[in-house]
Amino acid sequence: MRMLTQRRWKELARLHQRKYREALGQYLAEGVRLLKAALDARAPLVEVLVTGAARSRPEVQALLARVSVPVYEVAAREMARLSEVETSQGVLAVLRLQWQSEDHLLRCRRILALDGLQDPGNAGTILRAAAWFGVEAVVAGAGTVDLYNPKVVRAAMGGHWEVALVRTRNLPRLLDLLQQHDFVCYGADLTGLPAPQWQPRQPAVLVLGSEAHGLQPAVQERLTARVTVPGVPGRYATESLNVAMAATVLLYEWLGRGREQKVTGNS
Repeated sequence: MRMLTQRRWKELARLHQRKYREALGQYLAEGVRLLKAALDARAPLVEVLVTGAARSRPEVQALLARVSVPVYEVAAREMARLSEVETSQGVLAVLRLQWQSEDHLLRCRRILALDGLQDPGNAGTILRAAAWFGVEAVVAGAGTVDLYNPKVVRAAMGGHWEVALVRTRNLPRLLDLLQQHDFVCYGADLTGLPAPQWQPRQPAVLVLGSEAHGLQPAVQERLTARVTVPGVPGRYATESLNVAMAATVLLYEWLGRGREQKVTGNS
């Protein structure tokens, strides 16, 4: 059985911090479902850690049989040091970071951009929804949470391996570039057009801002249109949807409704 060196243990423990993920070019994905998703998507695995108890489970054995990288059996207490969940499933995958260049976006038609979105749970849920509805790329603008943060990875449930991930220090400049290549830029905003009335065109980019600050002025200046998810009039206890919930509704209006109509029309 392979044994991890002390040096490697230290490296893995540091992958919870963004600067070390960047330095090593690696990140963590925890749990049985994420390992399966990574294998199904042929994600760039580096190694897999598993406890003895987890390894004895038939579903884990089946997954490990598909793994072509080193597998290390570790003690439960050692796994707990690397885990970020209260009850670990005893399975941890290490993968390589996969950032695409901005030029990659010019080969896409459906792009989602995050403008200063800082909550990792929301970011991960948005990635999951983006993958589900067929978004081709997600852009992380300045001030956005690291998309390889363990909490983002856990919430995305495999979304990282279904969409291209791009980061930019200057989202307004990137929107200018996309518009030069015939992209339409939409932004989620409380004062926007109600989503049911939205008739988005492609290629397009939909920009989501943080709940606290919304879209930065320079981004707003570059929008072709703003769109919102309307609530029921007269209900004010809930001020608004959180950004992940709003994003899911808007993605359905943009990419899901047309697909549903095509299926209905072919039936």
